[in-house]
Amino acid sequence: MSRRLVAVLVASALLVFAACGSGAGTSSQSSGSDSPQAPSASPPASPSRIPVVRTSQAAKVCRQTGDPGAVKVSVADFEFKPASIAAKVGQVVAFSNTGFEPHNATVEAGCATRTLQTGENDGLVFSVPGTYRFACTVHGWMTGTFTIDP
Repeated sequence: MSRRLVAVLVASALLVFAACGSGAGTSSQSSGSDSPQAPSASPPASPSRIPVVRTSQAAKVCRQTGDPGAVKVSVADFEFKPASIAAKVGQVVAFSNTGFEPHNATVEAGCATRTLQTGENDGLVFSVPGTYRFACTVHGWMTGTFTIDP
């Protein structure tokens, strides 16, 4: 069995499992306050499901940008290099797809890069310090962590 076929089978299985549980935790909850709250710094229970906070909060935590970044991340061979990324508020983290498959970086706070084809680049910039998990939604087993300092 080829590696590509195994990868497709694994990805399909992950999508089925994610779809089975997609109804849980998706309802909008009100905290009774209009002020935004930073998302929890604790990782989700399952690496295949990255929780997403409300859009109004996501816009305050991070955003996508096409600007070249100060912090470089390579995406290839179904992994982020490095997977643990340290940056400061305001710094652009630039993702570069150096592999042959499309990839993206979707942050638990709700922002994401574009889906990058081979040779493409995109970035994220954070405005709130904290620790945030992220994953490639094309290949759900590809995960990493941002540590954003003030």
